[in-house]
Amino acid sequence: MTSKKYNFIVLAAMPEEIGNFVKKLNKLQMHKFGDLDVFQGTYINEPNIQLTIAWSGWGKVSAARAVSRLIGIAEQKNNTVDLIIFTGVAGAADPRLSQWDIVISEDLVQHDMDASPLFKKFVIPSLGKEKILCNELIYHWAKDSINLTKNKDKIGEFGKVFSGLIATGDRFISDKETLKSIKDQLPNLLAVEMEGASVAQVATQEGIPWLVLRVISDSANESADQSFVDFINTYNNSSFSLIEILLNNLKTFPI
Repeated sequence: MTSKKYNFIVLAAMPEEIGNFVKKLNKLQMHKFGDLDVFQGTYINEPNIQLTIAWSGWGKVSAARAVSRLIGIAEQKNNTVDLIIFTGVAGAADPRLSQWDIVISEDLVQHDMDASPLFKKFVIPSLGKEKILCNELIYHWAKDSINLTKNKDKIGEFGKVFSGLIATGDRFISDKETLKSIKDQLPNLLAVEMEGASVAQVATQEGIPWLVLRVISDSANESADQSFVDFINTYNNSSFSLIEILLNNLKTFPI
């Protein structure tokens, strides 16, 4: 049991991407803001971990709205948020990746951000940069924690662990040509999704550490829609166990 108190936010786009987390919370409270349901409680295995959890809905605006609301709730009574975790599924943008592989973000880019000619393509005007970088200590902690659990054969269905660039945009990528166009501009790209970089932008502007943690559901090609639907129903049973790997390894949490 950790002696230090932690205050974490866990957010995903869909309830299946967080799974049956309610059973993992003590002192459960629920808050409702319009169509956003927010859950708070202490982690059942570590009572000094306060969790604020929700699912935002798809897309950058929904994700930014949700994380902004969660920060306000989590920081009530002057409790600083120690980490924002955004989790869920993503489409593979690298042929090395397969279903169930894990991608930990080293950096994120909004692939549909284009304020040219005033700014270079991909540059987020409010940040003045193309890519939002994860705190190096955070992503190494996450990667080491997951790999350690994997080496002990206690990671269930999950596959290989990768870390690198994830791209966010308000489009479900389901054809090779669209993916190729993005990859041509971002050759080191590992995965594509619809929320992560907006959450990272809000967290960065609020001065809060963040982590985007994705699991591959499809190959962002013409079969992506069916692969996604089939996968997400199965993933519901395993999704929160990925978060628990991190929550159970706070002895090495770097912040």
